[in-house]
Amino acid sequence: MMSQPQIKIDRIQRRLDDIWDIGSTDGGGVTRLAYSEEETEAINYLCDELPDAFDVQTDSIGNVFATKEPDAAESFFIGSHLDSVFNGGRLDGTLGVVTALEAIETAYAAGDPPVPPTLVIFRAEESSRFGQWALGSRGALGRLTVEDFSATDQSNIPLWQAMQQQGFQPNNLSEPTIDLNRVAAFLELHIEQGRVLDREETNLGIVTGIRAPVRYRVTVRGDYDHSGATPMGLRRDALSGAAKAVVEIESLAVDAAEEGDLVATVGEFTTYEGAINKVCGKASFPIDIRSNDESFRDSFEETVLERIRTIVDERELSVDIEQVDRSEPVDLDDGISSILEDIASDSDITHRRMPSGGGHDAMNLQHAGIPTGMLFVPSIDGISHNPDEATPKETIEDAAEVMSRALLHGPSTESEE
Repeated sequence: MMSQPQIKIDRIQRRLDDIWDIGSTDGGGVTRLAYSEEETEAINYLCDELPDAFDVQTDSIGNVFATKEPDAAESFFIGSHLDSVFNGGRLDGTLGVVTALEAIETAYAAGDPPVPPTLVIFRAEESSRFGQWALGSRGALGRLTVEDFSATDQSNIPLWQAMQQQGFQPNNLSEPTIDLNRVAAFLELHIEQGRVLDREETNLGIVTGIRAPVRYRVTVRGDYDHSGATPMGLRRDALSGAAKAVVEIESLAVDAAEEGDLVATVGEFTTYEGAINKVCGKASFPIDIRSNDESFRDSFEETVLERIRTIVDERELSVDIEQVDRSEPVDLDDGISSILEDIASDSDITHRRMPSGGGHDAMNLQHAGIPTGMLFVPSIDGISHNPDEATPKETIEDAAEVMSRALLHGPSTESEE
């Protein structure tokens, strides 16, 4: 008979604090970019924290897989990533790795998991450095492209060179670096990055699916003219036309959100060679559209693009619309979700089912046919990717307990305890 898992929250906090020091910024945040020395140092720290009984393997692109039973026929993968955005928070990604290690250690202290777990540390989940997201998990699944490896950072260093600088030499891009047949399931913990759990005072979110984005870069062009000498009726103002399009996107998204699952965002706005005494001749902005319903998202996308072109035509402007990303939404494994929900109920942990608005490594594992589950803990005030990012300690402890008990249960819907 297995004993009740006993989470050591102080051990979790110590490891979070230690990793926070790696790449910490003056403002209390952290900058630990993909394939940087800081990311490598954080990974090495976690590997040093592993008990001696663990076998640690690093694949050709730097992903780490650690397990006590490397020769087992199958394994329950659990983990996340350690890289961050510029001046981000201390929890995003890191919490998922640290709690995964705690769940594994606690599960073994309580008994023998029916499917041996493997701690997974994926490289380069954030897109901050190379503009490409989830490079590590996609690479592990054999889903990186030549274009991905050619992507450059702010210093014009391509991804392939950054990998080599950290000591890695990628092999065949089309071949997974792991034996997919051995992966019985994957489980990831993450902060919510939204306000739902915090406002509801709910300790745990059981993620049912992950919204996927389609993204564009819109560039509107008009004429640069003198602000005093050019009559209003003769202007081709790119800024005004682009601004009207941005407002229209928000209006359309508000209406669409009343009909189905959808969010749309314009997160920044750029003018070129602007001045207080000039009519703007060029302005650009990105569009990020997300939904769990791909057909609904695609229909909204068509409406938005048509409306942008109409606004531009009405103002005698021109526009370039470049698609920069398109991903498919994914439903996570209902069996894994049910196990997590049953465990939370048995432990009297407040919880709810919910979608994920952000993309995560879990999305790629499920796309590859691996049964995947995901847990959220609250983000206080919904803050993420920010030095003020925080999560209540008790919710971290609850999440680690559920993860540990899930390992002791196994990925099958029938308990093997």
